Amino acid sequence: MKKLSIYIIAFALTGAAACHCIAENTSKKGIHSLQTVTAEHVGMSSATLSHIDTIVKEGIDAKAYPGCQVLILRDGYTVYDKCFGTYTYENNQKVSSNTIYDLASLSKTTGTLLALMKLYDKGLIKLTDKASQYLPFLRGTNKENITITELLFHESGLPASLPFYSLAIDRNGKLPVVAGGKDNGFTSVNNINQVVGPQYRFKGDWVSKTPSFQFPLQVTDSFFITGKVRDSAMQMIVRTPLRSKTYVYSCVNFILLKEVVESICKMPMDSFLNAEFYRPMQLASMSYLPLRNHNREEIAPTLKKDFLRNGMIQGFVHDPDAAILGGVSGNAGLFSTSHDVALVYQMLLNRGEINGKRYLSEETCRLFTSTTSPSGRRGLGFDKPVTTIPNHSPCCASAPAAVYGHTGYTGTCCWVDPVNNLIFVFLSNRTYPNDSINKLAKMGIRTKIQEVIYQSLKQNNTTQRKNR
Repeated sequence: MKKLSIYIIAFALTGAAACHCIAENTSKKGIHSLQTVTAEHVGMSSATLSHIDTIVKEGIDAKAYPGCQVLILRDGYTVYDKCFGTYTYENNQKVSSNTIYDLASLSKTTGTLLALMKLYDKGLIKLTDKASQYLPFLRGTNKENITITELLFHESGLPASLPFYSLAIDRNGKLPVVAGGKDNGFTSVNNINQVVGPQYRFKGDWVSKTPSFQFPLQVTDSFFITGKVRDSAMQMIVRTPLRSKTYVYSCVNFILLKEVVESICKMPMDSFLNAEFYRPMQLASMSYLPLRNHNREEIAPTLKKDFLRNGMIQGFVHDPDAAILGGVSGNAGLFSTSHDVALVYQMLLNRGEINGKRYLSEETCRLFTSTTSPSGRRGLGFDKPVTTIPNHSPCCASAPAAVYGHTGYTGTCCWVDPVNNLIFVFLSNRTYPNDSINKLAKMGIRTKIQEVIYQSLKQNNTTQRKNR
């Protein structure tokens, strides 16, 4: 395992239009409340940062996303914190600091990885451990020797994804129906066609319109699935051919890591995260299954309709496999505002401490945020810049190799730069009304904003030299 240098940790809170967030920052003297300051106060150019407004609005005009939150911090101070646009293109409900977004794969590092780091910190797991040590269903299979490190590096040999939702589909049927209800009358789209054809029916003993002991997991308003889906999904993983242990980004890796977490802590992962992090950190918006605690109107919708659920997806996870698993999954399922996302990464930037309370040890934070795989592509759960091939990097060209964070399919990201003491958070619902074309990625909105942040640093340094 190749370690990067250990850097000073950086921070970034998510933003909302004219909304100023409160968080904490560490210094040699400890933590102090964040303040909103001018960019110049922390060595940046406010004039350069103002170009972000133009980039974001160009994306909205091109219908790359209906709205978003953008937050930038340096040295623990908020320097840019704005909200743009609306929830959808059809209504005028404006995005605010309280708007909650589906984090998609940003859940991997803001949820699952955080839980794993806590278990590592407690000495309950080692990175060299085999996953099968905690997951008996892997024993005696060709996946028995997959290690925690290989899952974190995405070098386990497992595929990128698996169609868990196909477990609930009656391949002999034509139209989708829910047990005890009438035909919904919607046809499938996307890769469901590769599984069962253009029209399908759910199995009556797998899906119901109402919750019960037999159907405890909620997929959407009137779609509940049997509790046996979890064991069946794990068996699908067992039956899947194993490939070479080279880098392949895989949601399956993190689905297994969630199972590892729950095997060790003996409780649902969302309950563990709530107890250890979210509740004591007072992260009111951050949760799985957000409709348990929030009104639907607080949450930005992600789809008008998908191939599994007939109707708008709002408050239920976008990812189909996470949805079929009941909304609490290792690869996706977490919802939050930009403010609460930023607080999590501020804690990591502070080497495990925030608001005078320690959540992780300094050594655990150093290890997980500064280690890179031998292939150089990924960190321990965190994504990293690809400095050798900038065109294939999730970050802008100016981002140093020490940056860590993650992106999300719904149009989210959080990047921490420990060299320059920066955090950048971008949340959107770019998948609305459908996710067929990723204009957000094609336009490079997130990387363009990130590049402006670095240009702001350079511009301020140039201005200071001229004024000397």
